[in-house]
Amino acid sequence: MEMPTRQVSRRLHEEHQATLALWTRLEAALAAGRADAALLRAAAASLADEIERHFAFEEKELFPRLAAAGEGDIAALLEEEHGTIRSAATRFIAAVKDNPLDANLRPLGLELAERLVSHVQKEEMSMLPALDDLLDEETDDALAAAY
Repeated sequence: MEMPTRQVSRRLHEEHQATLALWTRLEAALAAGRADAALLRAAAASLADEIERHFAFEEKELFPRLAAAGEGDIAALLEEEHGTIRSAATRFIAAVKDNPLDANLRPLGLELAERLVSHVQKEEMSMLPALDDLLDEETDDALAAAY
């Protein structure tokens, strides 16, 4: 994807890149049986921020705007994925807090990595370009300040 033009899209894109880097690294470590407690804790902390701030902002501010602009199908799909990811994330965060070296974390971590990568790709390919087209400069400024 080319670099987004709106501030909000750029900020989300930067967060997406950080999420992809961390979760790709975690996925490789889990697959190889080499995930350590520090990496798992970093992934859990990042995920907590993702679902509390990033997802909430998209759901409150962006998905309704997309739906109003005729992009309701993608907004609904992304919101549905947020629910699935949020549920798995809550379990993952709690498990990492209780015991970051629990063997049961491996399948959950691998599932989350797959879901997050797929979700980020959808947002990058569909939502961010739509937002760049949809948002005017004033709305973009206001949303960027709110975020």
